[in-house]
Amino acid sequence: MNVLPALVVWLAPLLLGSGLWAAAAGWPRRGGALATVLGGGWIVGVLSCGLLMRALAASDLSAGLARVGVTAALIGVAGWAVAAWSRERTSTPRVRLLPRRHDQVVALLVLLAIAWRAWAFATDIALHPTLPWDAWAVWEAKAKTWVLAGHASPYVSFGRWLLHPQFDARTAAAWNYPELLPWSLTWFAADTGWLEPWINMAWLGLWLGLLVAQYGHWRVLGVSPTHALAGVYLLGSLPLLDAHVALGGYSDLWVAALMSLGSHAWLRWRTMGEQRQLLVLAGIAVLLPMLKLEGAVWSIVLGVATVFGALPRRLRSKRFLVGAVAAAIIIALCVSLKVPWVAVARHYVRGSIDVDGGRIVQSLFALANALWGQWNWNLLWFALPAALLWKRAKWTRSTTVQRLFALVVVPLLLIVGLFVLTSAARYAQSYSAVNRLLLQLVPTSVSLLVLVLWLPADQPDERNAPDEPAAA
Repeated sequence: MNVLPALVVWLAPLLLGSGLWAAAAGWPRRGGALATVLGGGWIVGVLSCGLLMRALAASDLSAGLARVGVTAALIGVAGWAVAAWSRERTSTPRVRLLPRRHDQVVALLVLLAIAWRAWAFATDIALHPTLPWDAWAVWEAKAKTWVLAGHASPYVSFGRWLLHPQFDARTAAAWNYPELLPWSLTWFAADTGWLEPWINMAWLGLWLGLLVAQYGHWRVLGVSPTHALAGVYLLGSLPLLDAHVALGGYSDLWVAALMSLGSHAWLRWRTMGEQRQLLVLAGIAVLLPMLKLEGAVWSIVLGVATVFGALPRRLRSKRFLVGAVAAAIIIALCVSLKVPWVAVARHYVRGSIDVDGGRIVQSLFALANALWGQWNWNLLWFALPAALLWKRAKWTRSTTVQRLFALVVVPLLLIVGLFVLTSAARYAQSYSAVNRLLLQLVPTSVSLLVLVLWLPADQPDERNAPDEPAAA
């Protein structure tokens, strides 16, 4: 493995994604904003490199490193140039508070603990190939086939593959799954070929990028550095999340990261009046369905929340009707465009919504066991309800926390409805599907816990917010 190409593989996404993020959200003026741009930018940059691989190197993947690397660098530099050009000048000096000695000690200990975990992940990933079944058979299968063949062939249904044997195509059980993650993995294989430990290091980068971005969002929202670092360690030490890092190959953690980044972009728009966060939110909403089928559902949730937030005061009483209409329009578009997640939803919902007392009890028991009876989440699902109850007098007066609370509760209710009222209830018994869906909401849920515990009570909620739109 050559050092320079390896650096290109890792740094090109950082330059590309951070440039796009800065161009959309504006020049980062504070350390927290810069952390968000860099952490979230790397995640978005990896996925954007996957899109560029498909656009520029599908016929010759060996040329992907040069073509995509140069293009990513040019776009990234252009993005930072746009951010610098549109930067608002201010003469107000920033007040910097010197950290107290014990805060510095706590920060150092947390950073050392995170560094130790990162080293443990890196050594673990480097010692084994891809192991989990879905990762090996679904998410990395297409990328591996393309890389070994040197070009990308389309995946089609089994019937079409049999009818057209002369057609350069392949088939698989999950032939119609979204392909953004496999394309992104071809970028990590652009230099080394198909070397699974190296490719799976992308999940370590995802973990680090998510932690950095979460820290940045919490700091911008007003959480102290020490408490933000405590939240970072709380998130980074969750057992099932760590398992998805060490056993790279699943797409759920990528969906979780984008869902959290989108939720915080929405929250900063609603709470702090940062209008340009809507551009970040729009980009994330586009990427989510490209990662996994349920990503389309989370995009709809974010879209409906945006409609709620954009409604002026005079339409506040009709916000639920408007939101329902917006969701119906989005779903109708997905149906007309034959988006794959619609077929999956039909499979589980058609003829299966009924009130079966025995099934409901079994499914609720399985969900409760996944939340509180297993050790996948440490004490997260104990701590979050307890914190909401303990701090209810404070957070019920904070629209910031209330809005994030809604963005956590609504998807959780959708998951409960899926496993209780549809034929997907049988998957609740295995716990794998339940916990993987919960994982997609965990970073946002941890953020809710952090804000409930440590967001200052006197934190202003509506800085520069126009027209006092309805709280969602």
